[in-house]
Amino acid sequence: MNDTSLRRIDVVMITKNSLKPCLNECITSIINNLPLNRLIVIDSFSTDGTIDAFNIFNNIDIKLIQMECSRGAARELGINNVSTDWFAFIDSDVILEKDWFKLIFSHTSEKIGAVEGNVKSKEGVVQRIRVNGRGYTNCTLIRTSLVKDIKIPSEMVVYEDQYIRRHIERKGYMWLKVASPCSFHLSRSNRLNDAFENGRMSGKYSLDPFWALPLSFFVVGIKWIFGGGESPLIHYRLLSGYLSGLRERIFERP
Repeated sequence: MNDTSLRRIDVVMITKNSLKPCLNECITSIINNLPLNRLIVIDSFSTDGTIDAFNIFNNIDIKLIQMECSRGAARELGINNVSTDWFAFIDSDVILEKDWFKLIFSHTSEKIGAVEGNVKSKEGVVQRIRVNGRGYTNCTLIRTSLVKDIKIPSEMVVYEDQYIRRHIERKGYMWLKVASPCSFHLSRSNRLNDAFENGRMSGKYSLDPFWALPLSFFVVGIKWIFGGGESPLIHYRLLSGYLSGLRERIFERP
C-alpha cells in the first residue's frame, strides 16, 4: 500500500496557545510534505495569536473548531470531522521531515492500523523507539475506519494517545513505530509534572500491563544509584498514579 500519487489525507491538530515554539513552521511543513485534503484544528480558545497564524495560510482548506475541552475530547472531535481513509495527527510543536507522507505511508499494509513516525529534539537527539512502549500521536498516520467509533474519556488531559493505540490494537491491527521519517519535535511538555496523571489514566483504563511499571522503576533506580540515567522520580510517580487509577477502576467505576 505505498501508492501515494492519488491519495489525500486530513490532518488533525489540537491547539491551546500554541503559537510558540514553531506553529508557522509546523503548518508550512504539513503543506510541503503531505498531500493535504483539509487541516482540522481543535482549539481551546487560544489568546496568543494562534488563530491569526492559521489565517495567514489562506491557500489551504482549514476547518477551525473552538471548544474548551480536554485533549482526549479534542482528539475525538477531530476524528469525527475526518473524511479521508487515512488521516494524521500532527502536533503544533512538530516540524515534519522532508517527504514525511511518502516515507510513513510506505510502512502501511493490510493489518497496519497506525504508523507512528519518530522524532528528534531541536539539538538532533533522536527518540529511542520502544516497540511496546507508549503510543504517541505527535506525528502519526491512522487508518480512519478503526477510530470512527472511539469514545475517549473526557477526563483525559494526558495519555489519550495510548488510549487510541489500545483501541486500534484491540481490533486486531498493529500500531507500528518506525525510525523514518524522523521529524523535529520541539516539545514543551514536562514529563515529571505529567507522570502521575499518565499513570492514573493507564491504571484506570487498562492501558499498560501492571508489571511493566514496577520493572521500569526498578531498572531506572538501579541505573541511577550507579550514576547513570534519569531520576527514578518520574517512574515512581507513574507507578503511584497507576495504583491510584487501578483503585478507581476496581472500587469506584460502575
